[in-house]
Amino acid sequence: MSMLSQFRQSWGRNLKGDIFGGITSSVVALPLALAFGVLSGAGAAAGLYSAIFCGIIASIFGGSPAQITGPTGGMTVVLVIVYKELGVEGLFLAMFIAGLIQIGLSLLKVGKYIHYIPHPVIAGFTNGIAILIFSQQLATLKGPTGELNYYAIAVAASVVAVMFIWPRITKAVPGSLVALLATTVVVTLFFTGHMPTIGEIPSGLPGPKLGFFVSQWPNILKVLKPAIMLALLGAIESLLSAVVVDELAGTRHNSDRELFGQGLANTVASLFGGIAGTGAIVRSAVNVRSGGRTPLSGAFHGVIILLITVALGKYAAMIPMATLAGILMGTAVGMIDWESIKDLRRAPLTDSAVMLVTAGLTVFTDLVTAVAVGVGLAMALFTSKMSMTPVSTRQIGRTTVFSVHGPLFFGVAKRFLDQLEAVEKGSVLAWDFGQVTSVDATGAVVVRKAFRRALELNCRVYVIGLQEPVRLVLDRCEVLGDFDAAAFHPTLVSALEMAEPIAQ
Repeated sequence: MSMLSQFRQSWGRNLKGDIFGGITSSVVALPLALAFGVLSGAGAAAGLYSAIFCGIIASIFGGSPAQITGPTGGMTVVLVIVYKELGVEGLFLAMFIAGLIQIGLSLLKVGKYIHYIPHPVIAGFTNGIAILIFSQQLATLKGPTGELNYYAIAVAASVVAVMFIWPRITKAVPGSLVALLATTVVVTLFFTGHMPTIGEIPSGLPGPKLGFFVSQWPNILKVLKPAIMLALLGAIESLLSAVVVDELAGTRHNSDRELFGQGLANTVASLFGGIAGTGAIVRSAVNVRSGGRTPLSGAFHGVIILLITVALGKYAAMIPMATLAGILMGTAVGMIDWESIKDLRRAPLTDSAVMLVTAGLTVFTDLVTAVAVGVGLAMALFTSKMSMTPVSTRQIGRTTVFSVHGPLFFGVAKRFLDQLEAVEKGSVLAWDFGQVTSVDATGAVVVRKAFRRALELNCRVYVIGLQEPVRLVLDRCEVLGDFDAAAFHPTLVSALEMAEPIAQ
């Protein structure tokens, strides 16, 4: 089969839909790329270069066919922190290393574990990011001496209003682009000099820049922490976005390949002056709704932004900073997970607590800390809840029956062992494990301790309904060798038939 035939059967099978998807997603991405570039501290051009390089490379080498990659709010919030701490060259080194870390994560095949992050944690850091993005724009609405710039406030408010009203008129053109064009024209014609603009963007692509390696090498250890933070956040955002894209497009992404594509894209983009990007849910959704289904749509999206940059970059000098601030404010409001806010009163208290703690830590510390603490808190609360698994005791005739209803793991094991302390010497015990679906190492150790304690009390023990997965774990932990063959019974009835004569 020729290469042309292979292309047509894979990427070329949906050419028309991919072209439309690439065009529409690039129109949505353009104002966001400018805004996120400015917000990051690296400049508007860095946002455009990110959309170009990340959009093309992640699409070609990634594992989510219809996903659009570029600068996003979550990633840019962290970039701001890194920029303030390390400067622009430190930022580019951190992004370069972050890309390499993502490639390493893909080779270690850890992509599938990202999906174990609980929803309250995701909602929490999403809401926290939205608050950060919105609050960071307030400084743009002030004059050089700190007083309020009412012209800038009016422009930003107009942009936010257009972004939310325009979709009710038509969704063919994104409200952010309409707001960008309209406010730029009005400010240029009537209010020139009343507010700063973003400045002219180079009309072509830059060459690779390696100077940050030399200047920042002495700070390599200081750069590692933010690089890890960027890598983990980018991995989480991209893979969560890929799941959403799968639902919309009916595709199935490859997590590890997607991490490789994202890592390669961020590594290359940082060399050419672009900020780090991730999979973008909104842009990807626009792509899918417009017909995009293969990596060509993401590549077209990057190429179109490149053509716009080359042709119209010089006109970017007229775009007011307040316009981009308004776009970011509108984007932040749209990012908020309003369902999670509504669920605060009706969701379980533990889930609400995890969401609020994660959101608070996102705002006041950093995203990696927020996610780590959020996941840890969710696990601790889940463990506490699972530890309430009933361990009941009942008397049938002269036999004492212990029943465990659920997993026998470290959170439940001590309660099982404590129940044994109330048993009289010489008792006949039936341990009903019929509803035990799994056991961990701690649970296995406790079963061994409980049996040996029972022998010390001169008790006879029967084990009931041992499921195969549980049996395998107990066998590997060398627990079952302590019991004789007559101790195992499939049902409580059969165990009692043997136990009762002994108890009498």
